[in-house]
Amino acid sequence: MDRVLSDFIQAVRGAEVRVSVAEALEAHEVVRLLGYGDRDALREGLGVTLAKTVDEKSRFFDTFDRYFTAEIFADAAHQEFLPGAEEAPGDAPGEDATLVERLLAGDRAGLMSALREAVREVGVSEMTLFTQRGIVMQRLMARMGLDRLDQELAQLERSGQGGSDRARRLREGRAYLIDQMKTFVQQQVALYTGASGQALREQALSERRLNKLEEEDAARMTELVQRLARRLARVHARRAKRAHRGQLDVRRTLRRNMGFDGNLFNIHWRRVRVDKPRVVVICDVSRSVADYTRFLLLFLHSLSEVMDRIRSFTFCADVVEVTDIFEHQPVATALDAAQAAAPIGPTDYGRTLAHLVERHLDAFTPRTTVLFLGDARNNLSDPRADLLKLIAQRSRHLIWLNPEPFVTWNTGDSIIATYKPLCHVVRECASLRQLESAVDEMLRLTTRAS
Repeated sequence: MDRVLSDFIQAVRGAEVRVSVAEALEAHEVVRLLGYGDRDALREGLGVTLAKTVDEKSRFFDTFDRYFTAEIFADAAHQEFLPGAEEAPGDAPGEDATLVERLLAGDRAGLMSALREAVREVGVSEMTLFTQRGIVMQRLMARMGLDRLDQELAQLERSGQGGSDRARRLREGRAYLIDQMKTFVQQQVALYTGASGQALREQALSERRLNKLEEEDAARMTELVQRLARRLARVHARRAKRAHRGQLDVRRTLRRNMGFDGNLFNIHWRRVRVDKPRVVVICDVSRSVADYTRFLLLFLHSLSEVMDRIRSFTFCADVVEVTDIFEHQPVATALDAAQAAAPIGPTDYGRTLAHLVERHLDAFTPRTTVLFLGDARNNLSDPRADLLKLIAQRSRHLIWLNPEPFVTWNTGDSIIATYKPLCHVVRECASLRQLESAVDEMLRLTTRAS
């Protein structure tokens, strides 16, 4: 099969464009019919074959342009020691020419060909991690023959010709060649490790504490939260679809047909009813918890398709319902407005519970799952555990998410030990990974067999 096209398909997959085996075979047929002569025709032909969605087409064309565009040995600022072959005296070097001969002759095309051959031999297209570029670079330098070039330069130094024009051109050519090789390897790294490198960065980001994010990571984290929410929504939408279709209950079916010599006349289907949860989320927006609150609200409001309704409350010195903010504003602006809505002051969980019961007791019903996000640090005020017990009794589930490390629970003014026996679930929730797991558990708790 065509190695150039195979490597290109691997690069396309690295850009997160899904390419099946059948589509890869169709791409080889496209190349057989169109060839590599007409770049635009090949670009459009492969684009129709390999890219399906608008996003995939954008990533495909970007990958195509980077893969089939040679940007090495074309730096105009470094041409004085690497003239074109047509400008160099004498005949152009043959295919078996050494690196020294190609550099002295200014054989740009020969250097390009040699580098591409070396790239194929050292397996640049097989890289899976961007951290492998150092090893690849060492293998590439050995394959290109830089050791023999270094021996030539050392010999010139020993013979007293280190200042000759030949030595100067070789030194400059060596520096320029290494620079161009680094550029080329970086391009290949971007092509072949795009998805895996991004996956590694996102994995590290998802396991970092949400209050320890750098400013440049905020936008990426927001995108990652929304993507994880969409994935979780698809998973639970499939569960609901399977439940609606029903599953075969083998035990009951066999028992019902014992009188028919094993013939299955009466089929029993085991049904599972999946309710869309009604969620009440109550979030501490004090300075120590505000970053966690932002991402929890973003996650939940990105799951609207698998939620029946979300009522949102924020609190610090007092509690405020912010449901209307999310219903009338885009999520991006609603997050800022929701966090700013609650009066700022010493956090008082007891007062918050009292105001929830006095003003919003109707929010807690047997169909309601309550998510409470807070560090349970109450500034030595009355925790009013009786009110939290009332909310738990009126609700289907009460889940408490504590962003503090588990080892710091119940230290200082923490009252999590008082609240924990009253909750169905109490979890540490400090990273995106833990947040995803907590929301997934909440959605699973809404499923019951019938």
